[in-house]
Amino acid sequence: MKWRSRALYLKQGVSAAEQHVAFAYRDLFNKPGEQQEIVLADLADYTGYYRVEPPGADLTAYQAAYSAGLRAAFGRVLHFLSLTDEQLAALEEAARRESEID
Repeated sequence: MKWRSRALYLKQGVSAAEQHVAFAYRDLFNKPGEQQEIVLADLADYTGYYRVEPPGADLTAYQAAYSAGLRAAFGRVLHFLSLTDEQLAALEEAARRESEID
């Protein structure tokens, strides 16, 4: 089996390859419904996307970089989606509720 990736489309140019990736993210995550809401809220919570470390928090450089990397990964997912401001606000609220049950 040959697994597809962005590299497969680079022959068509970088822009075309990026468009394939963007369409893939949208196709996967832009299906409104319960599954989308649950998965995006879980990922936002897991990556700490809406969490900010309080001033003076005792973080090692490793922990700070790790946390920033998780947030950046979720930011990449959001970058490709076409969520309204209302949906983004609801996602943030859902992610914050998720973090309360951990």
